[in-house]
Formats: sequence, structure tokens, C-alpha cells
Amino acid sequence: MHPLKIVSLASWLLLFGCQLGLLWPTLEIDLYWVALACLPLLVPLPGLLRGRRYTYKWVGFLTLIYFCVGVSETMANPALLVYGLGTTFGSVTLFLAAIYYTRFLRQAGD
Repeated sequence: MHPLKIVSLASWLLLFGCQLGLLWPTLEIDLYWVALACLPLLVPLPGLLRGRRYTYKWVGFLTLIYFCVGVSETMANPALLVYGLGTTFGSVTLFLAAIYYTRFLRQAGD
């Protein structure tokens, strides 16, 4: 397995874990909002696992939403600082790894 694919999957897992982390009992965030944050991340998972180049192309656009949420929560809500930093880091890492893995797949002729 290519290292960029491993980084992509690990950063997807970090991003998904951050969204599930909103269920922490002290945050008192409704399950509806957590599901709304987690469900879009489940859509590209089969394509990411299979290494489909098209999925890696458009998953970068999906991460932009999480990047905006992460940056805004980091700046605006001190109670969610760890969530905001994790979401920002996970989205940036997933974006970069997905873009470079797409380039690798294109050069490999897949």
C-alpha cells in the first residue's frame, strides 16, 4: 500500500474521530448535529479504500467544508479548541495527501 494512501486513510480517520468526538458528554451537542457532521465523510470511504482516483479527486472539495468549520471553531469557541485543531489538521492532511495520491495514480496509469 502506498504511503500517501495510508496518510489519506489515517487523516480521514482523524477527521471522522473528531466529528464523533462531539458526542463527548460534557459538550452537550445534539446527536443530530454529530450525524450531520459524520455522514458526508462516510460517502467517499468505499472509494478511498479501493484507491479510486476519481474519489481522491473530489474528496479534496469535501475537506474544504471541514477546514472552514475547524478554523472557525478554533477561533470562536475556546471550549472546542481541541476539536477545531483536530478538524483543521485532519482536513488539511487529507486534502494534501489526496491531491498527491491522485497525481501518483495518474502517473501510474490507473
